[in-house]
Amino acid sequence: MSYFYFSYSLIFLPIVMLIYQLCPKRFRYLVILFVNYMFFFTISGALIIYLIGTTIVSYITAFTVDKVVRRGKYKGKKLTKLKRIILWTGISFNVAALVLLKYVKVFGIGTSWIAPIGISYYTLQAISYMTDIYRGTLKFDKNIIKLALFLSFFPQIMEGPISRYNQVADSLYAGNAITYKGLTFGYQRIVWGLFKKILIADRLAPIVVKIFENYMSVSGAAILIGAISFTIQLYMEFSGCMDIVIGTGMVFNVKLPENFRQPFFAKSASEFWRRWHITLGAWLKDYVFYPISLAKPVKKISKHFKKSFGNSVSKYVAPTVALFFVWLGNGVWHGPKSNYLFYGLFYFCIIFFETITESSVITFAKSHNINRESNGYKAFQITKLLCIVVIGEMFFRAQSIYDGLCMFFRIILDFNIKEIPSTNFGVDVYDIVMSIFFSLIVLFVDIIKEKNINICDKINSFRLPVRWTIWYTVILLILIFGAYGKGYSIVDMIYAAY
Repeated sequence: MSYFYFSYSLIFLPIVMLIYQLCPKRFRYLVILFVNYMFFFTISGALIIYLIGTTIVSYITAFTVDKVVRRGKYKGKKLTKLKRIILWTGISFNVAALVLLKYVKVFGIGTSWIAPIGISYYTLQAISYMTDIYRGTLKFDKNIIKLALFLSFFPQIMEGPISRYNQVADSLYAGNAITYKGLTFGYQRIVWGLFKKILIADRLAPIVVKIFENYMSVSGAAILIGAISFTIQLYMEFSGCMDIVIGTGMVFNVKLPENFRQPFFAKSASEFWRRWHITLGAWLKDYVFYPISLAKPVKKISKHFKKSFGNSVSKYVAPTVALFFVWLGNGVWHGPKSNYLFYGLFYFCIIFFETITESSVITFAKSHNINRESNGYKAFQITKLLCIVVIGEMFFRAQSIYDGLCMFFRIILDFNIKEIPSTNFGVDVYDIVMSIFFSLIVLFVDIIKEKNINICDKINSFRLPVRWTIWYTVILLILIFGAYGKGYSIVDMIYAAY
């Protein structure tokens, strides 16, 4: 079941809410757990065994680490070594399942269709849980139901966000009653998510498919339009999905972490990734970047560089090595395709270049009296970033690195604007105009949010007739102008495949 089907928000979710609310508080967590597994089963069937297996392995790993610590038999380095062995055993089981199910076709032994939905997301959550127990930043809870709820919460099972155990486990288990505020604010987020997906993302999908499948027969200008369309489609769909997921969590008094923060207002690639897919970036920072940068071999390399080249060079060694593995992991996490790996290393190179040139840029700006806080300079930074993002997403969407390179060089060498009117984009002028119009509405809302104005709070401060007028207008726009029905095929969620 897709979050973007009307049956999700109008039938499935209300039924779950009714059962949840009618059930005694002490049993509500069981309602959520049942719905979690039922939701998962309707999508992946018997592959639910892998979700249950991940839950059991993660619980046993955490239990064993906690038991070793509490027994007090081992101290110091021996205790750390034993804990590390237990942790890596648990991680290995979970990662092995992910690799074998999601990446089997890399080894030529099958296809990736057998992977259960959301395996990339719940595996990362399981690893974070086990690692936090190992580090002692999270206290072990003997209640395995809490862990099961955490790993399987139905709104986030398909596309995240990647939450941490201490963020959601207690609220999932608490069984607090649905409140008027949670219900209204939650459904407002859900409606906004539908707006982005149905009015914009699905309307742009035919353009993206047409251009990326026929890039050799169109001009570089058309390819650029296709790349920009995919960038917008991906943002509208993924952030729209997060709106629905977070909104569903709000209905059940579960505060899920935000996954987007107006990423296109960023001024650098590193800032962009602090605003885009925030929870994945935070996970990679906490469980890849810091452990690698603080690892003994990396420290030794840094010391060697310090002796040979001085502190000005050595200070970049540990962060660069860690950054490389972060972006290698980012690429591999997305799937077994060469262009995903290229996508990760593309951002590694961009962010590395930004890092090593930052001081030079600041010095240059000062010596030439360039105000880096001026609107003109900020506009330049945002424009530069948008070029980087669009190029990156073009390679991300391409079928291979070769296709991505061909598209890139056609943009550079065959940028013929005159061919655009005669290009078949797979949609009519009406769809293009509607896509632009509704995208501008989202842009306007993002500008308001960038000014730290909570738009839901703002709308709810208006009188009731005004509030109802605004939200019923949004709903009517979805129903009247939504990209569904005759002439449209249902567009699968892009990130659900990762």
